[in-house]
Amino acid sequence: MRHLFNIGKALYLLAFTKLAYAVLHRNGVAPSVPPLSKSIKIVCPYGVLGGLTNGALYNARALESLGYDVRRVDVTREVKNPFARVACEPGGSFIYHCAAPEFLLLAWPLRRFFRSGKSIAYFAWELADPPNWPKYNDLWDEIWTPSSFSANSLSKLYTCPIRVVPHVLLNFGTPRLWRKGEEPLNFLTMADARSSLMRKNPQAVAIAFRLAFPEEKDVALTIKLQNGLSTNQIQKLYDEIASDPRIRVVQETLSRSEVDRLFAESHVYVSMHRAEGFGLPLLEARVLGLATIATAWSGNMDFMSADDSVLVPYKLLTMRDEGGIYGRATWAEPDIDACAAGMRRFYEDPAHLAHIAHAGWAASQPERQLAQLRDTLCVA
Repeated sequence: MRHLFNIGKALYLLAFTKLAYAVLHRNGVAPSVPPLSKSIKIVCPYGVLGGLTNGALYNARALESLGYDVRRVDVTREVKNPFARVACEPGGSFIYHCAAPEFLLLAWPLRRFFRSGKSIAYFAWELADPPNWPKYNDLWDEIWTPSSFSANSLSKLYTCPIRVVPHVLLNFGTPRLWRKGEEPLNFLTMADARSSLMRKNPQAVAIAFRLAFPEEKDVALTIKLQNGLSTNQIQKLYDEIASDPRIRVVQETLSRSEVDRLFAESHVYVSMHRAEGFGLPLLEARVLGLATIATAWSGNMDFMSADDSVLVPYKLLTMRDEGGIYGRATWAEPDIDACAAGMRRFYEDPAHLAHIAHAGWAASQPERQLAQLRDTLCVA
């Protein structure tokens, strides 16, 4: 029964895509690209919690802080109903936060206004090789993407203008201090199974943690997993940590305030990712004052350096993604021993931890981020 449902869904999406594209595309005409308007609509299924929605919200707040009139257009329900429309003022600029295969789903509810202003596709891509996405160059005027790594990859597929518009975070904390002997040293990592646990690689963080602290009782690791589906990757993770009471897994959907509480309870954020289009949780951790340890490759290298982070060396390998998201992928295999050494040094030298936390926090000041965004958008 499930198999028949999937076939029916695939046929529906194929028919919808052909119809929507026929209605919305420019018939081969390439008009001049209009400038970015002061009136902006940011289109996203805001009801779906995750990194994509967070990015859209951060994008909206940052543009508002630069003086743009920003409206958030929520299409959470409309993407499931081809007859639905969204009430919206025409004109201005429309920014669609999605992946290219979902672009038509987001644009279709705005079909009455689709050609009334500038269309911007905000995409992120995690691998050095470009994705197998549709080439809808006649649907959008330009592409925005959060990192130079992502831009380099997408430029191999698309011929339209591609602009690096990084995420900007305006919420701010203070550099985190660890009171050794008074509280445990708390590490945090996060992974979304919908984006491939193999890419996010939380199991490597657990292995590094246990290598760094074979017996210490005053340390802890929290692994936040999104998506509660049972997979082989999740089972491998549980097998790795089953005998270690210092490691807890939070496997549920949390509100933004609950996620912020996880950050507030932690001193160090660790990402042993194999590839990132940007690495939004790393930036969130830095602005909230956590020290960061991360693989020294892909999108996060736009905002991280050896001066303000512990960067984990890696080797580039080609392997099959067991999560079934990316097929065969060439990405980083981070050095687990080096990550463990970085964790251990924080434990042995709290002053070093404090230095890295402060340096990452200082490098992520909102004023600095906004200045970069202003320059990118050529705002006077």
